Amino acid sequence: MNTVAVRPRVSVIMPAYNVGKKIDGVLNSLMENLTSITEDYEIIIVDDGSQTPPASNAITLNDKVRMVKHPVNMGKGAAVKTGANHARGEYAIIMDADGDIGSENLEQYVAALKSYDVIVGSKRHPESVYRAPLTRKLLSLAFNRMVKLLAGIRLGDTQTGLKAFRTRHLKTIMNAIVVKRYAWDVEALLVANLLKMKVAEAPVRIEQGSRFSLKAVLNMLVEILGITYRYRVLRWYQKNLGRKNPEYRPILKI
Repeated sequence: MNTVAVRPRVSVIMPAYNVGKKIDGVLNSLMENLTSITEDYEIIIVDDGSQTPPASNAITLNDKVRMVKHPVNMGKGAAVKTGANHARGEYAIIMDADGDIGSENLEQYVAALKSYDVIVGSKRHPESVYRAPLTRKLLSLAFNRMVKLLAGIRLGDTQTGLKAFRTRHLKTIMNAIVVKRYAWDVEALLVANLLKMKVAEAPVRIEQGSRFSLKAVLNMLVEILGITYRYRVLRWYQKNLGRKNPEYRPILKI
């Protein structure tokens, strides 16, 4: 007698800040790609205190889409934590709401979560499509080198806004981190390493414009230094996670 495999429930967590109507096209494309993977999904939009809230018919008319609101802007890390607390799926995908990142590779991410705990979208994966001005590419590369040096995370990219987790692991990670804004990804991946989770990099399509905030760059630098201080000097993560001298797993590409 043949049995039909039960497909996993997927939660998509979408932090959103001042995206307005831009989210409409993002949601339509996302739902089309999710439907090809499973009908059993939910999309959790976390409006992080926007002056221009997310606006789409999908938010009001589709019962698979729900929105959680922060009364004030708290930062992307805080928005991801809120989304993780509301996620009910077996797998959780974190995806930016601004339209820079395509969702066409999600089936590969979900499939990979059968073997890995964390899947990281990487601009530097050989199958990725990465279009951005040279200044942004150079800044991204310099930031990645700094993360490798200070935090010891041997990934080609930590900051692309597409990542996937087994949801129970995401909840564990987000309960352990303290960064609420820019560098939450670095702290989350550091915790994943300390907990010896299996991490893989996957391709992504990303198109970024020329604008970026110098203030945001400086804030990220301050947060990275704080993470490094807690990790290397205070050994705060090791003490709080009950781990000492963790052995890092190799970072793989899928």
